[in-house]
Amino acid sequence: MKTAVESLRDLGLTEYEAKVYTALVKIRSGTASDIHLVSGIPRSAVYGALNRIEERGIVEVQSSKPMRYRAVPPEIALEKLKNNFIAESEDALASLKEIYQTQKTEAREEAVWTISGVKNVSDKIIEMIMGAQKDIIFAASYPSFHEIAKTYPIFENIKGEIINKIKEGVTVRVTGSRSEGLEEITKNIPGAQIRAFPADKSMASGGLMITDGNEALITIVSENVNTRICDLTAIYTSGDGAVSIFKHFVETEWDASVSV
Repeated sequence: MKTAVESLRDLGLTEYEAKVYTALVKIRSGTASDIHLVSGIPRSAVYGALNRIEERGIVEVQSSKPMRYRAVPPEIALEKLKNNFIAESEDALASLKEIYQTQKTEAREEAVWTISGVKNVSDKIIEMIMGAQKDIIFAASYPSFHEIAKTYPIFENIKGEIINKIKEGVTVRVTGSRSEGLEEITKNIPGAQIRAFPADKSMASGGLMITDGNEALITIVSENVNTRICDLTAIYTSGDGAVSIFKHFVETEWDASVSV
């Protein structure tokens, strides 16, 4: 279990600020000298830390000689720190998203990235689905993913995100083999366009997902030789050249497949 100082640091306080507030909680109120003795931090650092946590609203100051300080009750102080942390996180996210989108627009490098593990692959799939604006296509992916979901419930979250996108008007297409349960996806994800390969060929070892024609994720399903449990590895690219090749393959297969 973390100490109070460690937990306060996770909420954005510095080491000295956390120790000063914790010391005040112990003694309820006191002078800078009292805080110095209880917290163990250098006396020269006490005043700076007090000023900063006063600005955060978790310490009250009594104008006396010498000045006395009192800790705001922990439940109130923690609520303020949490709200500040959330607000600062949202500001940081907005700024970073703006930078990320700018860079993404300015340059689409022909890079290929490898992603390992069910959770990491699942997170990437969800990220791509949430970012899709027009079209999502899964080629021979559903049966394998369905088997993965039986072992890892977190993978079920993908289905919910797909349904949300269909409600937003995004086209979702799935191709696969009839023998691998395409009828089931028709029931589980209403609104998705489902087609089966003209020949009953199995691609249960993985699949391909493309969103809006500009991102591609190749997923490979493997079995751990020790645990006999399925695992996932994926290859991701947003390079124009690579994605156009994959998209041509997927669209050709889509055109050759028949509705379920």
